[in-house]
Amino acid sequence: MLSTSISGFVPFVICCVLLLLTGVQGSPASAPTSASGAPSHKAKASKPQRASSSSSTPASIYPPPDLVPSLDSPEVQQWLQEVDLSQAPNIPSNKGEPPTCGTGWTLNPKSCYTPCQECSADDVVTCPDQDVWGLTFDDGPSKATPALLQFLEKKQLKATFFLIGGNVVQFPELAKKESESGHHLASHTWSHHPLTTLTNQQIVAEMKWTEKAIMDATGHKVRYMRPPYGDVDNRVRFVLKQMGYVVVDWSDTFDTLDWQIPLHHRTRKEAEVGFQASIQKYLARKAAGKPGFISLEHDLADINVDLAQTLITYGANNNLTIRSIADCLHDPNPYAAINYAPGVNGVAVGSIPPSSTPKSDTDGLDLPQYRGKTSSTSSGGLSRFSPRQQHFLGNLFFGSRASAGTADGHNATRFSRWLVAVERISWSGAILVSFVAGLASL
Repeated sequence: MLSTSISGFVPFVICCVLLLLTGVQGSPASAPTSASGAPSHKAKASKPQRASSSSSTPASIYPPPDLVPSLDSPEVQQWLQEVDLSQAPNIPSNKGEPPTCGTGWTLNPKSCYTPCQECSADDVVTCPDQDVWGLTFDDGPSKATPALLQFLEKKQLKATFFLIGGNVVQFPELAKKESESGHHLASHTWSHHPLTTLTNQQIVAEMKWTEKAIMDATGHKVRYMRPPYGDVDNRVRFVLKQMGYVVVDWSDTFDTLDWQIPLHHRTRKEAEVGFQASIQKYLARKAAGKPGFISLEHDLADINVDLAQTLITYGANNNLTIRSIADCLHDPNPYAAINYAPGVNGVAVGSIPPSSTPKSDTDGLDLPQYRGKTSSTSSGGLSRFSPRQQHFLGNLFFGSRASAGTADGHNATRFSRWLVAVERISWSGAILVSFVAGLASL
């Protein structure tokens, strides 16, 4: 009788264990808590100042990567009190994905929308000095970043890295290495969501969480930023300026489109030849006083870094002076605050579990929906997603999503969560059936 009872409960115990495993795998890994102090998030100073620290804050307070942060957290509520949005232009948010620039889409003449309109915004798009190349990399840090840092160190070159906040929390040691190597760090928002589709308050949350992540990892409070997809209008510019940010885009024709290579929408050779042609065109047409240019590259995958090495070598061989954005603008104060002790608040350098780090290939890569800066058309419609959930149905779903790469990333995230819920309900049902069967066998 006892053996029959025990055997009746075996399925129940097995289902319980499986449900627990599903719950563990389906939850994002939390970074360990670290010791003291939070940086002060005050208005940008006219020159770098030493930032102060206050209360202890664990790394787990950070919002999930790839999602627009909630406005309900006490941190965001405090930041919103510090930023005056009362005079923001009354320009409606764009709906859905960044709008394409072709026919059938009406532009608000007051919006000065980049990349679709030619307008007189004061975004940084060139380096002032002739034959100067402003070298920039977006979307890191990632597992591909160390090879790029090693190459730049060998060539004794500095670049500007526009960092995604969610990636900084996962790779704080790489952000710290970039800073210690003398590179210029800047913001690329928290979730890489098109800013013109967000509310003013959401833009503040995106920027401030990224600002905090970079400061926690490196001790530097950034003041330069690049909007994801180059997606910015006068409303977004106002909000960014209220937080003290300098907006940096890139020069026309100097987008490498290297993000398309891992997706097999562009070959490495095509990207190489296209960018080299832009350099030759620049050199052929240069005149006295002609400004330098700013490029757009990514340190997402090894193939991107390999291409960057080739292009940088080509530029140097053509006597271009390669600098970070701060250096090319002759800015002696590229940060709003410096010398806050890194690794003591929120992000303990080197403490992020390996399971929480994104991959540097096309499986789980942060891939944009489109890139480029053009007055007429966008360059794609590809999706950007980075699934963090590891579960039964989710793996099957994202396996097909990675190869298709065409649906909206946020819909994918919502669907992933739905799958998690269905999966857990299924396990719960199995447990209930097993429990009833166990009772019946008594």
